[in-house]
Amino acid sequence: MCSSDLDVNKFLRLAFILLILAMLGAAIIQIFQPQLLGKESAYGLSPYWQREIGFWNLALLPLLIGNLIRYDWFYLRLTLTALILGGLGFGTNHLLGYLQVANGANLLGWVENYFLVLLWLLGWYLEVKKRKKSDESSF
Repeated sequence: MCSSDLDVNKFLRLAFILLILAMLGAAIIQIFQPQLLGKESAYGLSPYWQREIGFWNLALLPLLIGNLIRYDWFYLRLTLTALILGGLGFGTNHLLGYLQVANGANLLGWVENYFLVLLWLLGWYLEVKKRKKSDESSF
């Protein structure tokens, strides 16, 4: 089997599906009920900014779904890199907000984003390990 014919590992597949569901749910809340999440953040309620976050979540969904439908190692690495950088950035922003105004929304955002970064790193590691095993068995 050619390594390009491999399917994304089950761990990453499940992580992508969970992220897609979470982002879709968050997008719906941010777009249609921005006050539910905005009023609890350290940044306060800004309906237009909350909606922009929701639309950003929707904009990312095709990339995540595309990785599930058509496996491509190059684009998977790009997607994982973007998710890791985004998670570190969003998580750090929430951490700074939490340190300024200790609240549950920013604490959750901080922990959630850093946890997702660990998931993406673990998934990447598992994918590399699977590919090495596949390459060794093809000789």
